[in-house]
Amino acid sequence: MFRHLLGILVYVAATWAASHSYSKRNSTGLTDVVAWDSHSLFIEGQRVFILSAEVHPWRSPGNPDLWADIFQKIKANGFNTVSFYVNWATHFPTPTTNGGAGDFQTGTYRDIQRFIDEGKNAGLWMIARPGPYINAETTGGGFPGWVGNIAGGLRTNNANYTQAWTPYMTAIAKIIAKNQITQGGPIILVQAENEFSASASNNPYMQAIIDLYRKNGIVVPITHNDQHSGQAGNFSPDLPGTHVDIYCGDSYPQGANSWAQVQAIYYSAHRAVAPNNPLCLAEFGGGFLLGWGAAARGGTGYEKYSGPNGLTDATFENVFYKENYAQTATILNIYMLFGGTNWGQTLEPTVYSSYDYGGGINENRVAGAKMNEMRLQGLFLRVSRDLLGATLLANGTNYTTSALMHTAELRNLNTGAGFYFVRHDASTSTALTTTQLTVGTSSGSMRIPLSGSLTFNGRDSKIIVTDYIFGKNAIKILYSTAEIMTWTTIGTTDYVILYAGLGQTGETAIQLLSAPTLDLPSPAFPNVSSRFANGLLTLNYTVGGAQFIPIQSGTQSIVVAIMDKPTANTWHAPLLNKAGAFGNFFSVGTNDTVLVGGPYLVRAAVIDGNTLNLSGDINGTTTLQVVAAPNVVAVTWNNQVLKVTKNSSNILTAQVAGASPTIQLPVLTNWKVSGSLPEVSPDFDDSSFVTADLTKTNYTNLPTLAGNRVLYSQQYGFYGGNLIFRGHFIATGKETAVVTTVQSGFAGGYSAWLNGVFLGSSQGTPTISMTTDTWNIGASALRIGSDNVFVILQDHMGIVETSTNGGKEPRGIRGFSITGGNTTFSSWKLQGNQGGAASTPDTFRGYLNEGGLYAERIGAHLPGFPDSTWSTGTPLTGGGVKGAGVNFYRTTFNLSIPDGIDMPIRLSITPSAITSNFRAQIYLNGWQVGKYINNIGPQTLFVLPASILRRHSTNTLALSLWSLDGAGASIAGLSLVSDGEFATSFVFNDYVSPDYTTQQASRPVANHFTPM
Repeated sequence: MFRHLLGILVYVAATWAASHSYSKRNSTGLTDVVAWDSHSLFIEGQRVFILSAEVHPWRSPGNPDLWADIFQKIKANGFNTVSFYVNWATHFPTPTTNGGAGDFQTGTYRDIQRFIDEGKNAGLWMIARPGPYINAETTGGGFPGWVGNIAGGLRTNNANYTQAWTPYMTAIAKIIAKNQITQGGPIILVQAENEFSASASNNPYMQAIIDLYRKNGIVVPITHNDQHSGQAGNFSPDLPGTHVDIYCGDSYPQGANSWAQVQAIYYSAHRAVAPNNPLCLAEFGGGFLLGWGAAARGGTGYEKYSGPNGLTDATFENVFYKENYAQTATILNIYMLFGGTNWGQTLEPTVYSSYDYGGGINENRVAGAKMNEMRLQGLFLRVSRDLLGATLLANGTNYTTSALMHTAELRNLNTGAGFYFVRHDASTSTALTTTQLTVGTSSGSMRIPLSGSLTFNGRDSKIIVTDYIFGKNAIKILYSTAEIMTWTTIGTTDYVILYAGLGQTGETAIQLLSAPTLDLPSPAFPNVSSRFANGLLTLNYTVGGAQFIPIQSGTQSIVVAIMDKPTANTWHAPLLNKAGAFGNFFSVGTNDTVLVGGPYLVRAAVIDGNTLNLSGDINGTTTLQVVAAPNVVAVTWNNQVLKVTKNSSNILTAQVAGASPTIQLPVLTNWKVSGSLPEVSPDFDDSSFVTADLTKTNYTNLPTLAGNRVLYSQQYGFYGGNLIFRGHFIATGKETAVVTTVQSGFAGGYSAWLNGVFLGSSQGTPTISMTTDTWNIGASALRIGSDNVFVILQDHMGIVETSTNGGKEPRGIRGFSITGGNTTFSSWKLQGNQGGAASTPDTFRGYLNEGGLYAERIGAHLPGFPDSTWSTGTPLTGGGVKGAGVNFYRTTFNLSIPDGIDMPIRLSITPSAITSNFRAQIYLNGWQVGKYINNIGPQTLFVLPASILRRHSTNTLALSLWSLDGAGASIAGLSLVSDGEFATSFVFNDYVSPDYTTQQASRPVANHFTPM
């Protein structure tokens, strides 16, 4: 993703047309199961608002069972779609992986079929975004490391590049094709390329992708997302040239530092470049990325976005997402909703291990307050079909009695339903403003509320409806100053839930065919009054808690539920699934729901006879409230029969006990340690290392700067992780220094030794990718007349995206020379991860899991590695590394988390003094889950993914500790911490990845070295 923060463009739309207006419905010509007009998408002939959550398969390492947990949380919180990138780099470590079919191994993070299946199981539509370039802040932007080695440019019609991407795109297109909605799968849209601009050389490449999709059976609409907030029109079907079916923009309007004004540009851009498409935002900020050193050390860094008063918290969603709807967006994908982890070498240089992103579901799978806001919005959008065909009539500050307020008026010209989106004109405002709103209704123009006022408490936004039809009885709400959360019909009764800010007032006017019967006795309804005249029932109220008001009008039964927003945040409307391929998809498969108040999460609801079976999660003892069909008299929660009471409003109530007792996390002790940099010794045998003897490179944009060899790691098959270079020369005694230029990526660093003598380190900074350093040589360090060995240990920070040097930026030594005399290096040896990408012994975790440290190569990070001969030590204060170099530490711990409890766990690192220059890598059960840089930060909290963590068997935790200082380094503190305890219906299974014994024969014989 490329982020643009753009200026504000104010527009005035046409006035409300009195006549009906119908848009032409478009299709691909290959299927009409998914179609579209200028307003929205149609699925199986029904208008559907696409509220999508971005999730990436590879960012949940380990057990793919956990995808179901994420998807269920997404579905339960108002979303109906998941958008996902596919990462070419994880599937094609070589150009010919599996004979060109790629690696999509079942039971791993590469199992794309399983990912899609879990999406469908959850009842989520899916948008596939396979690239071939995806950006995504992942190494190479999704390009495997070998792609940069080809001659010529990338993302063009370069024949070498075409040859590179065609096998991957063919393989993934076949998977997508068989999972389209037309084949009973959930995929409704497929994106071509990513944030890409049209040009003479780019268009043939884009057309080749489109043609490949169609050739391999993809019939649903093809989309493209334009990085310019939808202004440039690249590949729009409404403009000449190469084009997709549906054009989308993307936008990250909030930025990283302060609250911003909303962007009012989407509608005008849409009308200018893609008027026959629905307004689609393929990426809209659910948070924002952070790079190395971008925040103070502590936590993940992303707390600045999603924490209390964070930049992209629930208040941001309330204002900015509703602004999108006000500009007629009906396809909205939140990037990221669940960010996950940049484990192993999957990151690129502008990000670090956590990819939490400030998403609604944090990196540790906890759904935060942001998801409550999204549930309110999503439930409204799924039942408000008139909004999907609405036209923007006008906007401005003249709708309200206060000029501080901004209103956008949308109206469905066929049904007359109106939607008024009201917020402060200056969306940065924190003012408390009261106002009235002038609206048009079928009964004429009126200023509402008639009694009292609308209240906007700072950064707030409301959707005010007029002529809004709900329920089986087609009840019309003439207007409501309280927002609608959702509506449903249960039995023969139509329910509608209204909400407003705590303590605020509301006024709702409902048209009825006859005088209603309603009873509002005090103290049950102390703050509600009603009046009926001329067929209009008007309710006035002050919100507080939940009040269910039954209304009977002739044969029409209605219940109006009035809630304050904090209470509404605790209510859910889970679907009651029906039979059929899409029986768990709203509108296409089922419209039946129950209403449930109280739980943290409702995963599923099933009615069996007179019993409602609910499953989900709670984060403490919870009062459960249920509205279900009249015949339902019993309720279970996670298979536990509850003691239920039923009130006069037919609301069932029960108590559900939370998780108990509190689980004590173990203390991390009993560490074993071994030295892990024997390569600095001049006597180390490097004959098994790769001989780096290339003299030519296709990185012609960044050629070698000095020396007679190309020392670019990609050209030798190493695409990430620590790199070790050993340069040999015969000394004459005149040598005074070695000069090296090393390119690592942002925040990269390296250390240098000569004949085992530490020369120094380049510590790295967040803004510098490459450094040139002079390493002075003391005469005593030379071995005159003999082989001398110059060693560099480099931290590889990932391969750049194409926004930097066109994606062709090498890692390794760009230049090398010896100062003094005429001495030159006679040979170079290079080592990265064992076997490189082509022959890694750990094909299960994949080549991006580990780097070139000695301990990694021998498999010391794996469970089952025999460390009995290792020394006893500690990475903490008093231990650590005593000089420059690397030690490797191992310990084990047990959790014994009971079934039915979800306890998300992290490793907390207490930072040492910021002047201490060291780096650590964290391994859990053989998976590298984090990289810590003490002098840069910001991350100190590292998720131990539940997809890797073992609840019922022993966990192996390992750390590499690299001191870049001659004085050595240690970690101030290490501990396990929890994000809370949740009583859950989700079933966790220990994920047993291959251990050391299964790989021992493919790794070097392990030796123990004295700790450094």
